[in-house]
Amino acid sequence: MTRLVIPFLTATLLAFGAAAKAATADSAKPNIVFIFADDWGWGDLSCHGHPYVKTPNIDRLAREGTDFQRFTVASGVCSPSRAAVMTGHFPARYHIDGHFAWVPQNEKRGMPDWLDPKAPTLPRMLGSAGYATAHFGKWHLGNDMIPDSPTPAAYGYDEYGAFNCSGEQMPVHEDARHAIAFMEKSVTAKKPFFINLWLHEPHTPFHTVPKYEWRFR
Repeated sequence: MTRLVIPFLTATLLAFGAAAKAATADSAKPNIVFIFADDWGWGDLSCHGHPYVKTPNIDRLAREGTDFQRFTVASGVCSPSRAAVMTGHFPARYHIDGHFAWVPQNEKRGMPDWLDPKAPTLPRMLGSAGYATAHFGKWHLGNDMIPDSPTPAAYGYDEYGAFNCSGEQMPVHEDARHAIAFMEKSVTAKKPFFINLWLHEPHTPFHTVPKYEWRFR
């Protein structure tokens, strides 16, 4: 099966029309892994010229996939950018102009407490085209402080493991392991897959593995 891995390093508005057209074509459907890093600047990669951060695996994805050099973003803030990616709409359409917080704070800013589950979403579109869909990693289109907020399943994902959402919280560093398992399961089932892999890093707080600490002294 053809594999398509696209690293999106900032919030990017996805062209749903093109994706839907490609997904319904008679040719083999590409697998899609959408990598979305939290607070990761475009220049924070060695392939984009960072003086000391080394990112060899992401550099390889950039070489072998699609590395956007010119683009625009719908928002530079967490929750609005995620809403834009999920829906293909400007987040203002859903009154989302800041990160989802506790109910009084959302109300003070004129925001809802979560993204409207009735909004059109990429996983629903790809699911209707025969894809197995999954979300792993940070969510923040609701909040773990609001127990009755919808989970990723309400937006069209067949499977998910997440944090910053209601319900059980997946440990931050297990997102990649879950994504790999979902890939393997989908390949065994001979079904194209779409994985939303929303990483926590490099959001604060900053920690490093002890063996790499010397790089930052």
